[in-house]
Amino acid sequence: MADKEGKTISRQALYDEIWTDSARKVAERYEITYSRFLRICKENNIPVPSSGYWTKLVFNKPAQRKPLPGSNIEMIQLIPEKEKQIDTDTVIAAESIPVSEKDKISLEIRREAESSRYNRETLYQEVWENPVTEVAKRYKMSDVNLRKICKKLDVPLPPLGYWAKKRAGKKVSKPSLPKLKTPPNEDKPKSGNPRTLYIGESALSFLKEEDRLKVIEAASKLRVAGPGARLYKDIEAQKEKCVDWLEQRKNGPFHYGRYVGETPLLADSMSSETYSRAFHVLDALIKGMLPFGASVTYQFHFQVNGEDVPFTMSEAQDQIPHEITHEEKLQLLQYEEAKRNHSWAPKPNIPKWDRPWNGRLTLIINGKYKFMDCKSYVLEDRIGEIMIAFYEASYAVRLVRLEREEKERIEEEKRRKAAEIRKLYNQEVDYTEGLVNAANDYAIACKIRAYVEAVKSSGCKSADWIDWANAKADWYDPTISVEDPYFGVRRHYQDPDQKTLKKKYYD
Repeated sequence: MADKEGKTISRQALYDEIWTDSARKVAERYEITYSRFLRICKENNIPVPSSGYWTKLVFNKPAQRKPLPGSNIEMIQLIPEKEKQIDTDTVIAAESIPVSEKDKISLEIRREAESSRYNRETLYQEVWENPVTEVAKRYKMSDVNLRKICKKLDVPLPPLGYWAKKRAGKKVSKPSLPKLKTPPNEDKPKSGNPRTLYIGESALSFLKEEDRLKVIEAASKLRVAGPGARLYKDIEAQKEKCVDWLEQRKNGPFHYGRYVGETPLLADSMSSETYSRAFHVLDALIKGMLPFGASVTYQFHFQVNGEDVPFTMSEAQDQIPHEITHEEKLQLLQYEEAKRNHSWAPKPNIPKWDRPWNGRLTLIINGKYKFMDCKSYVLEDRIGEIMIAFYEASYAVRLVRLEREEKERIEEEKRRKAAEIRKLYNQEVDYTEGLVNAANDYAIACKIRAYVEAVKSSGCKSADWIDWANAKADWYDPTISVEDPYFGVRRHYQDPDQKTLKKKYYD
C-alpha cells in the first residue's frame, strides 16, 4: 500500500513491475486510478503491454516485450489519489433558490474556491513547502488543475525527484519566482474564470418584456444546491426510481443478457455515483422555474411556459485498453482445451476496450441546446444559461406544436369536406336508385292494367277476378300506393330483392 506522501521508484523498476504484474495491478498497488497511471507511463515514456500480450502468455505463445527506451528521467514519484471528482469550485448554496430577492439583475456567475485570497507569492511558497497534491487539497481542486494554474501564473514547480532528494537529506535547488509578464485576472488559484450569463439580444424575445426580465433575473441568481440539500419531490421520486432500477438490474430477470424491466430516464446513462450531482442540477433548474409555472411531467420532461420540453443527461466514458482478468484467462484456457480435444466450448467474448465512467456530464435540451463539462467550466457554472435554454427550447417546441396542429387542422378540414361530399354523393345514389325502383313498380302496374283490359275483351275471367287484378295493379302503382290486405304497403323505393314476394312456411 502506498502512503499519503507516495513512493519514489526508479523508472526501470516501475517498468519491470508493469511487465511482470500488468499495469492495472501496479496502479492498484500504488492506489492510483488506471487511467491516470497510464498517463504517468506515457509522460515518462514507459511502454505498457497490450491485452494481447497477456493472452499469448496464457497459452505459452511467444510474446514480445517492448524495451524501455532511454530517458533523462531516473526517478518517478507515485502519489496515491482519492476517487476522481469534477474539478470545480462553483459556489454551492444551501438552497437552490437564493433567499434574498432584493438584489438587482446580475449577469455574472462567480466561481470561488475559499473565502481567503492567495496571491502569486503565497502560492509559490506553498508549492515549494509541500507537494502539489497537498496544496491542491486546500484549494479543493485536482493537482492537474493546480499545475495548470501555476503554469499560467508562471510559478515554477519542484521537478520530479525533488521531494525524494529532500527527504534523503540531499542538496536541492529552489529557483526564484520570476516576474509575471502578463498580470492575471485574479490573484487566487481556481478551476476557471468568472463566467458571465450570456443573454443575446433576441433571447426570450417571445416573452413580454416584464416576464423576460423576471426570467433573466431568476437565471442570474440561480445556484445549484449542495449534496445534502433536499430535492424537489418529483426530482427525488425520479432519483429513487433510478436507484431502485439499478438495484433490481443486479438481481432482476434478464433476457439475452439484457434486463427486461422498464428503464427510467437517466438510469442507465450515467453511473450511480453521478446520480446525486445530476439530480441536484435538475433540482436547481426546476426550482428556478417553478415561480413561472414550470412543472415536471409524468415522462420526466420539464413543462416550461406551457410546453413539454424533453431533455437528456448522460455521463461520458473513457476508452482504455482492456486488461484480461483471471476469469477470462480461465475461459480462454477452457476454450483452447476444447479445441485441442475436438469438443465444443463457447468462445470467450473478451472486449478490446474498457469504458469506465469519467464523471463528465452532458445535458441536451430538446435535441438542440447542448451543455457539457469541460476544462473551463462544469454544468453548475452554466446553470443560469441552461435555464434560459429551457425557455428558448419551450418556444421552439411551441412553434413545432403549432405547425403540427395547423397541419392536423388542415388535414381534418380536408377529411370533413371529403366526408360531406361522400355523404351527398351516397344520398344522391340512394335517391336515384329509389327513383328507378319506383319507376319499375309503375311499369309493372301498367302491364297489369293492360293485361286486365285484354282479359275483359276476351270475357274469360269473372268480374271478381278483374276487381282483384286491378287492386294488385293499384298496389304496385307508386302514384296510388294502396295498402293490400295481405302484403301491406309496398316500399316502392326499395331494391327489387327486398320487395320480392315470397311464400311463408312458418310465422
